[in-house]
Amino acid sequence: LAKKSMLAAFFQKMLPILLLISTILTHTSAQIRIVNGREGRIEDFPYQVSLRRYSIHVCGGAVIDAQWIVTAAHCIEAYQKQPRVYSIRINSSNRVKGGAVVSISKIFKHPLYNSETMNFDVALIRTEKNRLRGEFVQPIKLPTGNTPIMDNTEAVVSGWGHMSSSEHILSELLKYTTVKVVNQQRCFDLMKTQGVVTEAMFCAAGRNTDACQGDSGGPIQSGNVLIGLVSWGVGCADPHYPGIYTRLSYPTVRIWIKLLTGL
Repeated sequence: LAKKSMLAAFFQKMLPILLLISTILTHTSAQIRIVNGREGRIEDFPYQVSLRRYSIHVCGGAVIDAQWIVTAAHCIEAYQKQPRVYSIRINSSNRVKGGAVVSISKIFKHPLYNSETMNFDVALIRTEKNRLRGEFVQPIKLPTGNTPIMDNTEAVVSGWGHMSSSEHILSELLKYTTVKVVNQQRCFDLMKTQGVVTEAMFCAAGRNTDACQGDSGGPIQSGNVLIGLVSWGVGCADPHYPGIYTRLSYPTVRIWIKLLTGL
């Protein structure tokens, strides 16, 4: 009986970790990473954070204030009311060490988020006041409402996600790559058999480079302005399909962020 009791306690303790692994494995189509990227320094990406669930990296995010982080809604789906299972690593280029680990006080998912269509794939994370500070921690500027993103605009996406479609291993060090914004109608046509690209999304692609599993919720910036978040896609660096990003300047998204954060 003692052995059975100890075994039951062990499995009860391991259950959250097993559930987390299951979640990661069943959401590979939504969670994205950097393929064929270059090594980045946190000094150059001071807004970049690692979002961790049960101390395991699951997504990226961006610091927008000393108390607020923005990420993808699918990164916190099903755990929105359990902020204590999450933490944030800041001020480090390394996914597993360095910098500081910050606890989360509350999570806000966009009220119109749809997990089937991935529309309005954005969430806000609030920490205790002034916790998001450090030598290499700096908020990134948000776009103004309804600011257009021109075709072929160069943008930089960063994160610790998988480095190839075949090797499901997260990068220990921060990676980044440069992509170009794809014409909205062309993206709609390219993706119509895979999903609907709405006006609350935009597309970007690079030659043999892309975001991948583990990069979801991470920043894509142009001109030091956070224009979007890694959301979804087909495979990684697939030459036939661009990556899909949440458009932060879309009025329904931008106004919501303003109402909650004042930014």
